[in-house]
Amino acid sequence: MTTLVSNLQACLEEEIRLMGEFMQALQDEAKVLEEGAAEAELARTTTLKNGLADSLAKQAESRNAILNEMGCERDGPGLQAAAQAHPELAPLHRQLRETTEQAQALNEANGRIIEVFLDHNQRTLETLRRLTGVGDIYDASGRKRPGTKGSGRNIKAG
Repeated sequence: MTTLVSNLQACLEEEIRLMGEFMQALQDEAKVLEEGAAEAELARTTTLKNGLADSLAKQAESRNAILNEMGCERDGPGLQAAAQAHPELAPLHRQLRETTEQAQALNEANGRIIEVFLDHNQRTLETLRRLTGVGDIYDASGRKRPGTKGSGRNIKAG
């Protein structure tokens, strides 16, 4: 086995390890979402997921650099060519591809759940604004809009 193939094998093993951690973070996120999306837990899983995504991107760049040195294309096509040329890489290529596909599907499912939560929250805010006669208090950049006082309808408890 050449040094480049050994380096690619080690790189793929690390990428598979990171992808496993990413899958676990996605599963944790899915559980938090199923349990009602507690803000602190969702923030924790999002931070973890984003850190792992950054690590995966760096690892992919390392992999692509090795593929380039081997005379292969980047990403999927290059991995496929390297696995065909070096059969010992085929199981790692398959495992990485399968895990990546599973992670993508789970991430998309989590995203759909988050979209439902966001839609619900947006409709709730609109209802509250109508009830209180208040328009948007803040603009898109988070600054207070001038003159956004209520329309004079006050809601009093009791």
